[in-house]
Amino acid sequence: MTTDATRPRQRYTGDGWSLDVGEDADPRIITLRGEFDFAVSAKLAEALPQEPGAEDVVLDMSEVEYCDSSCLQVLLRLGSGLRAAGGRLAVVTTVPAVLRPIELLRLGDVMPVHPSVAAVRASWGEEA
Repeated sequence: MTTDATRPRQRYTGDGWSLDVGEDADPRIITLRGEFDFAVSAKLAEALPQEPGAEDVVLDMSEVEYCDSSCLQVLLRLGSGLRAAGGRLAVVTTVPAVLRPIELLRLGDVMPVHPSVAAVRASWGEEA
């Protein structure tokens, strides 16, 4: 059962992927599911906040099966906008198909990866 507090505010879906933008919470959770490749990157960019403010955002990618560099670039732009406004970005996943490209491209400093939202909160000095 989904409570009002956890119900997504916005949902975007496409062929083989979905994105849920959670309610205004701290941190805001954006959940991605499915496969994210070049064909999805423009739609992903449109679905994410266009002018992010000084907020903390967690990208829950624990149900992502594939994510190529074009979509990682979209996520990096989101992170850059957040940092410029005083916010933070973190990724939650243990999926090798997501972890491997982030590691290979050495994006861990700008897109730190954690196994859970609780681990993100702990890294940010917050209670879980």
